[in-house]
Amino acid sequence: METTKPNTYTIQSELLQEMNKEQGLDDCLESVRSLFRFKWELEPCLKQLSVDEDGDLIVQRSPFSKSITIEHINRTSLNMVGMQVWRSALLMGDFILDNRHIFTNDQVVLELGSGVGLTGIVTAMCCKEVIFTDINNKDILSTIEKNINLNKDLIISCTTVIPLNFNESQLPDALRKKLPKVNIIIAADVIYDNDITEHFVNTLKKIMSIPPRKIAYIGMEKRYVFSSIDLEVCAPCFEYFSELLTQNNDWCQVELLDCNFSQYFQYRKVKELVIFKLTANNYM
Repeated sequence: METTKPNTYTIQSELLQEMNKEQGLDDCLESVRSLFRFKWELEPCLKQLSVDEDGDLIVQRSPFSKSITIEHINRTSLNMVGMQVWRSALLMGDFILDNRHIFTNDQVVLELGSGVGLTGIVTAMCCKEVIFTDINNKDILSTIEKNINLNKDLIISCTTVIPLNFNESQLPDALRKKLPKVNIIIAADVIYDNDITEHFVNTLKKIMSIPPRKIAYIGMEKRYVFSSIDLEVCAPCFEYFSELLTQNNDWCQVELLDCNFSQYFQYRKVKELVIFKLTANNYM
């Protein structure tokens, strides 16, 4: 963390620190564009299928490199961290690309806290429709729109951008109208402040109470600190989120997924990256 003027602190994503070091990018407070490269596999063509000596199918897949262009800010104040790209966004991107049997072209997916839109754009490469949401704060929503346009050659989905503030008691009408078609919810890097986390969980409860039955995938990174009170190392944001999910937990089933799936994006996939799977308990 650094300060640019008295009492004004800025913070930078570890992912961007790694990228800046490797690519020699400027460590600035202004908008920049970065390429997030990933490995893509073509679906096999039926005409190219053959069998081995045991009669088993030999599936030929052709991996090749593509990239998503994202406009973001390299370094921000804490209240604008959504304008950066964090590691969990790429973890969720890996998860989506590795589970295309879940994220199919008939699914409508809602993303909460879209930030600059990277994870939603990955989803929009696979699904029928993606609904991007974030707080209507400064340039966040317009940046999402801009990044969708920058990657329109990759996107097959219909896309919608809707303002959503976790602090508000009512869901926006535009979002509420979309929810009866939503089965999957995704979010990445929204767990970093206890107050925001509490409002996020409350918003998630409201959304997941609306039929049809919904499943949410929440990606985050455990960030460890030393607690002077407990005299031990802990991950307070992760622990607080886990605690909220277990309190009055009649609204969803909670599962911590195994993250040893294939890596498609180029980044350092650390062991602290996790994905929660939440399944709504309504059966409508």
